[in-house]
Parts: sequence; C-alpha cells; structure tokens
Amino acid sequence: MTVGGTGSAPKQAPGRRRAEPVKTVRSRSLGSLGAPRLPRPSFQSKTWRIALISVALLMLIGWFAWYAATPEDLPTDDKTMSGSGVVDTPLYVGMFSAPDDFGRTLRISGVHVHATTSADLEITPLLCRRGTVGVTTQPEQFCADLVNPEGERMVGGDSIVLKIVSKVAVVAVIDQIRVAYREDVRWDTQPAGHQQAIVAVNGRPVETGTDDEAATE
Repeated sequence: MTVGGTGSAPKQAPGRRRAEPVKTVRSRSLGSLGAPRLPRPSFQSKTWRIALISVALLMLIGWFAWYAATPEDLPTDDKTMSGSGVVDTPLYVGMFSAPDDFGRTLRISGVHVHATTSADLEITPLLCRRGTVGVTTQPEQFCADLVNPEGERMVGGDSIVLKIVSKVAVVAVIDQIRVAYREDVRWDTQPAGHQQAIVAVNGRPVETGTDDEAATE
C-alpha cells in the first residue's frame, strides 16, 4: 500500500516482453487486384507520339509519290529515220520498238508528236502489234494489227508507228515522240525511240503520155 502518491506500475516478470502496439501503414492507390496504378501519360508525351506517327506517314506518302512518278526510262537512240512518199498516199514511219525482252507492260494513255513542216499534213500515231516498221506504205506486211494506241497495252515485240498523209508536197522534221503511259502503280510521260524523222512528201508526176503521142504524130 502506498501513501500520498501514485502507485508504480508492476514490474514485468523476467523473460517476458511488453507487447508493442501495431502500426498500420496505408498503401498508396491500389487497383482492384491490389496492383499499383500506373501513372497517367502526360499530354506532352501523347503529342510527341502523334507527331512522330504523322512524320512517318508523310515520309511514306512522299516515298510512294516519288516511286509512282519515276518508272524506268523508255529505250531511246540517236537514229534519224528518213523516207519519202507521194501526196494522198499514207506513209508509215516506225519511231519506237519495244524489244522482245522488254519485260514490261505499258498501258498507253497517249503519244505526243511534234513536227516542223513546210505545209499542213496529218500525223497519226498507231500501235503496231507484234511487229516493227521502218518506212513503208504497206504496214500490214509487218504488223499483225494497227490500232489507236490510247488505252491499249504495249508489250515486247510491239512498236509505235506514225501515219503521215499530206494533200500537198511537204517536208517535215518530226521530233522524238513522247509516250504517256501507266505501268502498275507508276506513270509518266517519257521520250521514246528514234531521235527524229525527216520525211518528204512529193507531188505526183504529171502524166505526159498524151502530149508525147501528139508530138510524134
């Protein structure tokens, strides 16, 4: 018994430790399965990703546009074709021949022709199927078929021929033709074939048989 004071706590029996209160530590945000939540991506990181993807797409589109507009060049040479004909008789001049090992299929959309002439004349490009022409008035001997090239396919062994017709005597210098075509997803307008052609269309000789007979009599 104690008098005039507070009783002291009973001494702990030897061999025993006093229980410590348990401290609870709250974890930070936990997901429904107890895993820690991932930090939300910042707006700046999203912007960078969008910018990188946009740049990559632009580069891909640019490369495709360059690839589509730059097919392999068509064969050319520095040869000059020359020939002569008479008025009102078509003359056919071969300007571009695809070799048998051409290995390409062209879908022709047009053939551009430029000429310097001393008088009016008509020049019509034609596609000669399975044949080639130099200068002739009878192309059917060399071509399996002669057709308008626009919209047609040109393969190895085919050629492009110019049909020249004039009603008057004329001299024409025809420049190298340019072929507009599509090949798969690629397209272009390119020079093709011989460097130029020089053509003279002469007037028909005057028939003098009647005058000669009269002079003989």
